[in-house]
Amino acid sequence: MANVWDAMKKHQAEQVAGAAPQQPPGDEAPAADSGQGRPPAAAQAGGRTALGQVILNGYSPALVAHHDRGGRVTEEYRGLRTNLLAQYPDERFCLVVTSAEVREGKTVTCLNLALVLAERQERRTVVVDCDLRKRTVAALMKVKNTPGMADLLRGTARLDDVAQATPYRNLFVVPAGQAAKDEVGEILGRPELEEIVNELRRRYDYVLFDTPPVSIASDAGMVGRATHEAILVVRMNKTHRESVDRAIRLLHAANVKPVGLVLTHQKYYIPNYLYRYS
Repeated sequence: MANVWDAMKKHQAEQVAGAAPQQPPGDEAPAADSGQGRPPAAAQAGGRTALGQVILNGYSPALVAHHDRGGRVTEEYRGLRTNLLAQYPDERFCLVVTSAEVREGKTVTCLNLALVLAERQERRTVVVDCDLRKRTVAALMKVKNTPGMADLLRGTARLDDVAQATPYRNLFVVPAGQAAKDEVGEILGRPELEEIVNELRRRYDYVLFDTPPVSIASDAGMVGRATHEAILVVRMNKTHRESVDRAIRLLHAANVKPVGLVLTHQKYYIPNYLYRYS
């Protein structure tokens, strides 16, 4: 982890020393919507390759990949898409998207990544809301919240009943459904979870599970045992290094491989970073 934080500090120092951003906060580049993404960054951070980072700021709507398809921030998500796909030769993956702490931008990152993945017309993408306590995906994607993942886990619904189409081509949503807070741990611990994950793998090319932060619940680890891999979203200038270290240890303890860190809430442009774990 030390090399990751050293690289982050280096880029912050370059900004203070006068490295000018390509765009001021809130401005969007009038780039064409090519849908191809950016080539992977060549920078190295120890044994971790710098692959992508998303810029978030207060001027962009939550689903910026929909509202501003040709903008600079959307291009950052396409860069993240390109660099993430480079890790999977068969261009198929099933990942937990989580964070170390609350308010890191994990759900926004998950949904915008899903939107740019759905630009690949020959591929099918699904977002599964496994944050059964907050249940925010349905509201952001303008779909109904029930039935959903909780109903699948209880065995009272089938995948065909809960997977909802969206206005976006090739993008589907499995909402959270209704679950009491005191039953979430019990239903996520059911053996049906692995069966559901395997069925999603068969039906979709890209499967993203939005889960609670690692620090506040064991849900990410429980879902991650079935997906085996996770992305950890980290907010620049807010998340403490100790929190990230602890989150990574907890994921490893649950036999979940962190495939990388996505750094969010960087006001000014710096090269994209997704710190991949070797």
